Amino acid sequence: MNRPGLGRTGVVALRVVRQLKRDRRTIGLIVFAPIVLMILFGYALSGDMSGVHLGLVDGGGHDALRAHLVSIQDFDILRLGSESDAERLITEGQLDGAVVLGTDGVRVLLDASSLQIAGAIAAAVQAGVSREQAIQGTVGGLQGTENIINTRYIFGYDLKMMDTVGPAILGLVVFFFTFINAAIAFIRERSQGTLEKFMVSPLSRVEMVSGYVLGFSLFTILQSATTLFVVTALFGVPLQGSALTALAVVLLLGAGALVLGAFFSNFARSEFQVVQFIPLIITPQIVLCGIWWPLQSVPEFIRPFSYILPLTYAAHALRAVMLKGAGISEILYPDLLALGIFFLIFFAAATLMLRREVA
Repeated sequence: MNRPGLGRTGVVALRVVRQLKRDRRTIGLIVFAPIVLMILFGYALSGDMSGVHLGLVDGGGHDALRAHLVSIQDFDILRLGSESDAERLITEGQLDGAVVLGTDGVRVLLDASSLQIAGAIAAAVQAGVSREQAIQGTVGGLQGTENIINTRYIFGYDLKMMDTVGPAILGLVVFFFTFINAAIAFIRERSQGTLEKFMVSPLSRVEMVSGYVLGFSLFTILQSATTLFVVTALFGVPLQGSALTALAVVLLLGAGALVLGAFFSNFARSEFQVVQFIPLIITPQIVLCGIWWPLQSVPEFIRPFSYILPLTYAAHALRAVMLKGAGISEILYPDLLALGIFFLIFFAAATLMLRREVA
């Protein structure tokens, strides 16, 4: 007997509920994925910045400012002998900034490729000078902090927020779409029986996975070049280094996303289940990899997870190339090395999973 109106709608709804009840993976993701993501976002957004590498060149005077900077637990202070040493270490990426104390004033050297860190250093110096003036009673010609603080940017004095996050977003976009496309492609190969035909062919499993990676890489190159053009031409993000170097970083990241998608496709039976992996694979990288806020603001007890995620290294390398003009040799270690290791690990894992499925 046909049920009119809401009755027929209820039948459809009941069928959906019964299907979901049989899919334990979907129920688990619906229940637990939001909990995991809210915990990640909560800790990442509430954490204080720590682990900022600050150089200190002590040329005498400014005892109160020196004591203030040393007392800040978020700063890892490295005492240096000269301003040129500080500038060199900032250029090499070993320092986030430096403070030079001298009888003629205070010079602050900043790397604006991370506006949040540069702002934290500048604010700390400002607070220290204000405390020093309060102790001295603003005598001796110290009428304002602007009179004794001289700020110099080693990189990016005119950078905007989009400039600092643009390179990382470039990597995120390519990683996201490459992962999804690769996982869905492998699901379709299984559902259409194409993968089984390859299995009985003379092709080895390494050759199969390599062929997929090579084929998808052609589209990844096109996608990377298009995204790089949009980021630089439309949004004005600077490209100080070589475009080919930036594309090499993105291509290596895309290769890692390809084999990661191939690996996780083994745990899904439909395209709908592949989409469910997005919160667990993509979102943690947005939160923990220094895309929107620096790694120094990620709580220390979960920061180690940041260093096993590929976007951490891709974002750092792309910022170095696009904002600082770094070359291949300057990002080879640890960024390109880490991306290469990530690719090899999941290439091997994807290959082994194919073997397990045939057995």
